[in-house]
Amino acid sequence: MTAARLDATVVAGVLARVAASRPRVQCLTNTVAQNITANMLLAFGAIPSMAIHVDEIAAMAEGAGAILINIGTINAESELAIPKLLEVARDRQKPLVFDPVFVELSPLRQRVAREVLRLPNIVVRGNATEMAALAADLKTARERNLTLVTTGKVDRIMRAGGMLSVSHGHPLMTRVTGVGCAAGALIAACCAVEGDPAVAAAAALTAYGVAGEIAAETSQGPGSFAVHLIDALAGMDEATLRERMGEHG
Repeated sequence: MTAARLDATVVAGVLARVAASRPRVQCLTNTVAQNITANMLLAFGAIPSMAIHVDEIAAMAEGAGAILINIGTINAESELAIPKLLEVARDRQKPLVFDPVFVELSPLRQRVAREVLRLPNIVVRGNATEMAALAADLKTARERNLTLVTTGKVDRIMRAGGMLSVSHGHPLMTRVTGVGCAAGALIAACCAVEGDPAVAAAAALTAYGVAGEIAAETSQGPGSFAVHLIDALAGMDEATLRERMGEHG
C-alpha cells in the first residue's frame, strides 16, 4: 500500500486551529510523562489537564476537547477511571487517543486494552511491538473505524481510506523519558480541531518530528534536547514546515 504524506499547508492549518481554539486535552497518562506532556501541549497551543481522581475525571473530561488514555504506569485508581473516560468519549462524542504502553508485558494491560478497543472511532498509537501485541484485537479495526498509528523511524497512520506516513524526527526523541508518550497528547489536541483523525495524527507527528530535528541541531545531549524540543515546537510555523519538508510556496 502506498502511503501519502500531508503537505506543509495542511499541517500548518491544523496547528493554527489548535493555537486559535486552545483545546483542553484531558490526559490520563503515566506518571513519568506528565510533566513533559503538559509542557508539550502548552508549547503546541493547547491546554493540558491531568486529573486522575476517579470521582472527578468524568467531569473534567466532559468539558475537554479530547481525551488521552496512556497505560504506561497504570494503577488501581486509573484502572477504575478508564471506564468513566470511555463513557464520556462515547456519550459526548469526544475524540479519544489510546496509547497501549508495554501492552505486551502484562495480562492487566492486555485486559484494559481490550476494554478500550471496544470503543469505535478512536485513535490507537503505539510502537511496532505494542501494535503487534494487539493484532488480534485490531482485526476489526475497519468495522470500528479505528485509526491505527504505528510510530517508529517512519510513522504510519492506517485508516479506512488508506495510509499516511511521516518520516520526520531524530533519534534523541527516543532518549528522553516521556517524549513518545507526549506524542499521543499532541495527536489528541489535533483531533480536537480536525475531523479526520488520520490527518490530525499525521499533522501532530509531522510538527513534532520537525521540532525534534530542529532541537537536535542545538542540543548537547538528551537533557538539553528536551528543552530545545519544547522551544522548537512552540516556534513552529508554516515557513519552517515548508523548509524542513522540502516544499516551496
